[in-house]
Amino acid sequence: MATWLNHKMLSLIAMVAITFGCSGGSGSDSRGDASVVYAGQIDQVLESRGIFVWGDSLNKLCQQWSLARPDQSGWFYGTDFPTSSADIFVLVAPQDPLAVIAAENFEYTAEAVLASEGDTVFFRGRNGFFGAWKIQEIAGGSGDAVLSGDWFFKAGGGGDFTSTVSNGGTSIHDRGAGVCDGY
Repeated sequence: MATWLNHKMLSLIAMVAITFGCSGGSGSDSRGDASVVYAGQIDQVLESRGIFVWGDSLNKLCQQWSLARPDQSGWFYGTDFPTSSADIFVLVAPQDPLAVIAAENFEYTAEAVLASEGDTVFFRGRNGFFGAWKIQEIAGGSGDAVLSGDWFFKAGGGGDFTSTVSNGGTSIHDRGAGVCDGY
């Protein structure tokens, strides 16, 4: 009963936010422009090697992924693993990540989860920032699989991904690092 009631309350809050144009934050603060979602491409990031780091000029998230089923799906890791700086939630395809107004309300996990091509993995960082990966393709087999898609990072904090999209963020696939220390 309590879970159902909590879900109904969150739905009501989301309806109010949509109706009155609330976005979980306004203007700018020292954490970045709250009205911007940075976006970029994930281009053939190797499984289980290094970490992928993305964010704005000051705040970043990092993640490593591994193959689950060749040419279909992969494992993504929450903060129970040293290869992640964020807890995770999978938004199953065909949902548009840029239509999400309150990612902070998802039920994130610190464990590993399975995501498939077309899904979006949302990240809630230990640093309070939110990001997402829209998985376009997982190609190859064990040991040589790569992931391609799009990454998103919500500047200024908060989980409103309906904000203006900008290509001004940064990303890197650091093949030498194996853990997400400092993110």
